[in-house]
Amino acid sequence: MLLCLIAFCSAAQATNLLITVQDNLDNTTVPHATVYLSGANVGMTNNAGQFLLNSGQGDLNLRISMDGYDDWASTVSGNTTLLLVSLNRRTLNLNVALYDSNSLQSVSGANLYLTSANSTQVKTSDASGAASFGVTAYTYYTLNITASNYQPRSETIDVSNKDQNVQYWLLSGNQYSFVVKDKNSLAAVADASISVNSVLLGKTDSRGILIAPISRDTPITIEVQKTGYQMVTQVTTISTNEAVDAVLLSPVPVSAFVFVYDQKNQSINGADVYVNDTVQGTTNPYGRATLQNLVPGNYIFVVKKTGYTPASQQVTLSNDSSEFQMVLSLATVSQTLFVQDTDQKNLAGATVLLNGVVAGTTDSHGQLDTQLTYDTPYNITVTDDGYRPLSVQQNVPLGNTTTPLTITLEKNMDWGFVTLIGVGILVLLILYAVIRLFVRRSRHHATKRNEI
Repeated sequence: MLLCLIAFCSAAQATNLLITVQDNLDNTTVPHATVYLSGANVGMTNNAGQFLLNSGQGDLNLRISMDGYDDWASTVSGNTTLLLVSLNRRTLNLNVALYDSNSLQSVSGANLYLTSANSTQVKTSDASGAASFGVTAYTYYTLNITASNYQPRSETIDVSNKDQNVQYWLLSGNQYSFVVKDKNSLAAVADASISVNSVLLGKTDSRGILIAPISRDTPITIEVQKTGYQMVTQVTTISTNEAVDAVLLSPVPVSAFVFVYDQKNQSINGADVYVNDTVQGTTNPYGRATLQNLVPGNYIFVVKKTGYTPASQQVTLSNDSSEFQMVLSLATVSQTLFVQDTDQKNLAGATVLLNGVVAGTTDSHGQLDTQLTYDTPYNITVTDDGYRPLSVQQNVPLGNTTTPLTITLEKNMDWGFVTLIGVGILVLLILYAVIRLFVRRSRHHATKRNEI
């Protein structure tokens, strides 16, 4: 009974603490703020900015944290049932950079007025066109910019929970920028002439930009010209809010002629000419290929034909048609040779000559792999000790493949053995003659005795 009484009293003394978190500037509730009790995370405020904490006995060490706000921390009595916490918005940095919309250079000396619901700050851009403001998180600001010889500008900035960097381009009061680029490559086009109402304003610089004064809010005719490009004509009215006119020039198509020859200066028919990896033409019986609808610029021409080694050349096409000569060398093809004797035994170490030049020797399998040039007559000679040399003719037509070539060598005559046999026969003949002669003499003596 005593234990039950103690537990009942403890439960009766437990207190629920309702915490409400709000913004100190506009008193709006702050949802999803993190609540810490004695350093431990015990939960987050709901969408209404509230959190119910079962506090129990004793004082409470509370801390409330939220992105964009300074932390709130305090010790609260354990008997407190309602707690209103106001979070101060964190102070952040707003960095502003100003640039001239024509020259893209920094604008110094500009006046910047940053206004919120509670205050107004005034700054002047420094030599780098920069100005910095101290701002509070989650606050809307209005930035007004004025500068001499520039149109005023007004911007709304919504500051989040972090430092913020913004950039703005100021429009010149009377200057206008022309930016001219190649329509295909988007590369800057320098030295393009720009005229307004037939009056030359000037030429673009290396960046393809011309900055010039121009009449606004009135119809004008703009002409942009550059050798090698089609002229662009614009009839327009430039408002006070416009600062840049982007003009794309289309290159004038040009032609190129490629003449393809072999190493004997003979025209090659049917060779494909590639321009930047795409076939643009094929040579005719006179070795000529016509490449059309190209634009001035740098290209890589590659010529290919079966049986020849591809050739490449880097060329520059100007505004006029150009001619280029390219020479193809005959390609090579692999040829496998097998050397054997009349007994079909592989001959290792046999020497192979191509048109009198040693190409190599056969391996242990009687094999030699070599290279032959297409459309070239070859006298293939094979020699080996103890065998009679043998020559065969080979000519591989353009583009053909080869099959293994077997060469059979015959053994040389053994002259030492032949000489020995001849000497033996000669000795036998001499013996035969001596015996015949002896027999005749014996018969002659016998006849004489009979006569006596």
